Order: sequence, then C-alpha cells, then structure tokens
Amino acid sequence: MIYSDLHIHSRYSDGILTPSEIIDFSISSNINCISITDHDSVQSQSDSFSNLPDLKVIPGIELSSEYNGYEIHLLGYFIDINDTSLKKILDQINKERAERLYSIVDRLKKLNVDVSISEIEINKFVTLGRPHIAKLLIEKGYVNSIKEAFHIYLAKGRPAYIERYKISYKEALKLIRDCRGISVLAHPGEIYKGINMEKLIKDLKIYGLNGIEVFHPSHKDRDINNFYNFAIKYHLVISGGSDYHGSNSKGETGIGSKGLDKKLTTKFIDYYSKYIGGHK
Repeated sequence: MIYSDLHIHSRYSDGILTPSEIIDFSISSNINCISITDHDSVQSQSDSFSNLPDLKVIPGIELSSEYNGYEIHLLGYFIDINDTSLKKILDQINKERAERLYSIVDRLKKLNVDVSISEIEINKFVTLGRPHIAKLLIEKGYVNSIKEAFHIYLAKGRPAYIERYKISYKEALKLIRDCRGISVLAHPGEIYKGINMEKLIKDLKIYGLNGIEVFHPSHKDRDINNFYNFAIKYHLVISGGSDYHGSNSKGETGIGSKGLDKKLTTKFIDYYSKYIGGHK
C-alpha cells in the first residue's frame, strides 16, 4: 500500500492542481506523506502545510541540470525554501525560461502558428515552459495533444525548439546540499538509454547525491530492481512518487499511484534526520 507520494507537480510549474487541491486530494485518498516538487520553483511551498494533522508535507523541488550533455533532473527534499542562494539561482533560471519562451513563440510565428506570449501569461504560471505552449497549441487547434505538440514543434530537433539554460549537476547538488536538503536522482529510467547508469550514479554520489527515485510510473519491474540494487550498493536512500501533473496524457497516473510504503517512508525521513536534519 502506498504510504507516501514524493513527486507531485502543481500549477506553479506544469501541473493543473493548486497546492491546496493536492493537499485535499491526498488526505481524502488516505495518503500519509507527500512532497510537491515543482520544476525549478518553490512557489508552491507554504508554512501552513507543515502542521497538518492528517498529512506530512515535505518541502521539495525538481531541478533541471546537465550531465555531460544529458539533461538530468534532481529532486531536493527538506530544503530551506527561504535560502537566499536558492532564490537567486531560481530567479536566474526562470529569467532564462521567460526569454526562451519569447524565442519559441517567435519561431512559431515564422511557421505561421498564431500564438502570443500574452495568451500564455494569462494563466500567470510561475514557472513557464514548453508544456504551457503545448497546451495553447491544443486550445487553438494546431495539435490534438501535448505529445503531438512536442513531436511537431517543440521537441529537440523540431522547428520551434530552443535549447534551455540549465545549471550543471554539480551546481544542482551543491545547491540542494547548501539548502540543508537531500538530493535524489529523478526517474533515472527516463534518462537517455545510451548513458552508463552506474557511472552516472557514481559520479553524482561523488558530488553529494543522497538517493535514487526507484519507484516511478516510467519504471518497469526490471528498472525498479536495477535502481533498487544500485541504491543498496552505493548506500543511497530510496524514493518514489507518481510524478503527477494532471495532464491526462497517455501513461499519466494519479496522486498516490506510485510511491513508498510506510517502511521505506520511515527510512527516507530517518535518513534525513540522521545525516542532515540533526546537524542544523
């Protein structure tokens, strides 16, 4: 039985639910612990969520970073959301995101796709990205799905693609560590298949990686076994979650559909208390 879901996205990045809606749904579904891990944003985090009687909410974030030319995502848990260094880097990342968005829209216009930044900004999302453009393309009838929007226009190698600014994996791991958090490699099963996964994990551990997201909707049983064994071999904490966005896209699963049982949740929290929380 799923006790915790430690990978959920709100409307402050590319999800559809507000943090309060996520909280209410989690409680009604008898989930005991969650983390809202928006992309490069902590706007969803709130002190009011720290003392809920029926639900433990762990502060979280999902940082995009680069490793030897590959994009990898790193989850940060128990982070200090008020850390000045964190705010500075996130401001820079989101400034670059906004500039990228303007460039993508310019390319779409040259392709005779009639979209504008103002139509996207009406929603006032904090962390804007390609999914928001994809949703607009659906609304205006240019494509039928987010997958189609990426395949035709927005994915790497497609005509409206613009390379995104990313910090290095070393910077991301240091940032999470400096914020008194623990770092977890997100959905390793989604990383490009040509990469040597064990070497990646070893390299990340050198710079402070604390854990691996073993349980994720994209992971087959074989993946789960491999990543579980890597976690044990390299003394890394095990994490997991649904990666819920609410997009209703193919393969999307609901809050609490993937995650940790009570035993692994306790180990996850105890890991933080032993190695980070007790040393503040």
